[in-house]
Amino acid sequence: MIIKSQMTIVVLPGLDGTGTLYQQLAQQLAPDFDLQVIAYPLDQLWGYSELLDYIRPQLPQSPYLLLAESFSGPLGIMLAAEKPLHLKALVLCCTFGRNPLPAIKGLASAVDKLPWNELVHHWTALWLQGRYASPQLSALMGNALTMVPEPVIKHRAKQTLQVDVLAEFATLTLPLMYLQARHDRLIWAFNANTLKQLQPDMQLVRLDAPHFLLQAIPEQAAWQLKLFIQQHLSLELPQPEAFTG
Repeated sequence: MIIKSQMTIVVLPGLDGTGTLYQQLAQQLAPDFDLQVIAYPLDQLWGYSELLDYIRPQLPQSPYLLLAESFSGPLGIMLAAEKPLHLKALVLCCTFGRNPLPAIKGLASAVDKLPWNELVHHWTALWLQGRYASPQLSALMGNALTMVPEPVIKHRAKQTLQVDVLAEFATLTLPLMYLQARHDRLIWAFNANTLKQLQPDMQLVRLDAPHFLLQAIPEQAAWQLKLFIQQHLSLELPQPEAFTG
């Protein structure tokens, strides 16, 4: 008999923090899993520590997997290092454990000078999508970026250039997976490799996708999540069918 999983997949979103980009992923995970997306406040200049305080009370009081995307990778690592009672696994997606762009010196001071308007949102979304660009995905991303006030998005961007949670990552003992986009123009492959060196047992899955992996290929992402849970968390779920798309 197949028993429906009671495990929730909790998503910590990317730089926009709006939580509006996961509808298709939720559809692909249903009915086996519920997706809980924790959106971040749009009116607070919070760093990682403040966001961590904001997230903790919203975590389920039942078994859950934490899926931390891009900007939120360090938050996922910091939370996992605290060993919450009901956290069963951590999945990182297109993310990092410390400054993902160390070769670009002085970038933090330059962030405040960068233009930020609807035209920039549009071209940023297109650039990050690369050959995976579509009108629907571009509109979704553009809307999410437009929702976030300029000071907030720039403050978060600067946080990524200052963070370092590699020491915390090295202490983790729960099942780990990293979803890496082969065509990620923002978070280069060395970020995943650095984490893999610290945690050799971490499952590293490379997929043909842009930085917005969860949005561009939600069916493949959901399949990998289901397979990971099936293999590592001993849940009685329908065996995931081989992905052929």
